[in-house]
Amino acid sequence: TNLFLYLFWFFIISSCNIIPHNIGKKNILVIPLNDGVTKLFMDSALNMLKNKFPEVNIIIGEKRKLPKNCFNGRRYRADSILLFLDKIKPDSTYKVIGLTSSDISITRTLNRNGKEKVYKDYGIMGLGRKPGSVCVVSSFRISKIENFAKTTVHEFMHTLGVPHCNHKNCIMQDGNGTGKNMRESTHIDKQCYKHAKKNLKKQL
Repeated sequence: TNLFLYLFWFFIISSCNIIPHNIGKKNILVIPLNDGVTKLFMDSALNMLKNKFPEVNIIIGEKRKLPKNCFNGRRYRADSILLFLDKIKPDSTYKVIGLTSSDISITRTLNRNGKEKVYKDYGIMGLGRKPGSVCVVSSFRISKIENFAKTTVHEFMHTLGVPHCNHKNCIMQDGNGTGKNMRESTHIDKQCYKHAKKNLKKQL
């Protein structure tokens, strides 16, 4: 009977493409959205995540097609994507990172020439709930593999409650809609990294 139950739950879990690793630890479920991203971009993101946060388990889920309500006729709304990822998150031990090559956007207010301007459909590279458990990163505006990896870690750190910073060349700087922070960043400042590690430890 015990063997039957074990096999029953094994097949149930396997069919969901989620196999638990070290129960009690924080899991990162990476989900390719629509066409996903290239293998080089995916590998770069996963390698940087593993390098900076070796205490988490990274699991690659099945490719998912974004629902129609995420598309505004021009781009996929990043805020709607986060709501979609919320719904498919397995449980509270998981953080979910959606990776896509599709164009994503959000309504954003930016300072332009000393004046605030609201952009209703501003194209972005990524968005992460701060703090939260979901984020999305798009390669649509990113040509360099290393910048995609840094953007993924940047958004993941937002889910850990790490805000934008003013530390020189830190990946947590705000690019103010330009992507300059990723192009010029060289490291994670020790204060931002400490903040991320502290909050991650609380969630383990």
